[in-house]
Amino acid sequence: MATHERLIKAGLDLFHRHGIHPVGLDRILHQAGVTKTTFYNYFESKEDFACAVIDRFGEEIHTRIQLCVDCAHGSGVKQHLLAIFDAWDELFDHDSFRGCMLVGAGVASGDIYDPAREAAIKNKQALLHTYEEIAAQVGIRNPRRFATRFGLLVDGSLIARHIYGDRNEVEEARKMAEQLIDDSLANSA
Repeated sequence: MATHERLIKAGLDLFHRHGIHPVGLDRILHQAGVTKTTFYNYFESKEDFACAVIDRFGEEIHTRIQLCVDCAHGSGVKQHLLAIFDAWDELFDHDSFRGCMLVGAGVASGDIYDPAREAAIKNKQALLHTYEEIAAQVGIRNPRRFATRFGLLVDGSLIARHIYGDRNEVEEARKMAEQLIDDSLANSA
């Protein structure tokens, strides 16, 4: 595995388990098996590195969502939209799930100009845009409002699953998502 990739993988693992700010550079270097000099050949700072890791997480969840939506292509409109929820649900069931890195990075710092927070917000906005595009493709009349509401359900289920550790909240959020889809489709007719 290339050095850059080893660093990103170490960041994904450590930041998921411990958060971005508590993890020091030495711990990242140790896990990736690289020196500081090597690290600085790829990244200007730990902040730059944290943003790259957050962007990678955002890319990975976006890819997962697209794959689930593409697999639901022949299904009905409702299943097409619920495929977004399914993509997140796959993460919930993974042993390494420690909550959403985007949510964690977005709330971890009180500094509104924290680069990690800004990267998290940028990636969350990109996800909302994806939800909006998918809603528009299936004929939801107000796809932006749908995306906002749907995103709140996803985020709420992510946080609840992380805090409570069981599926009840996710199942309730999925039912709410189904109702949101039904209501949005009815209003689009």
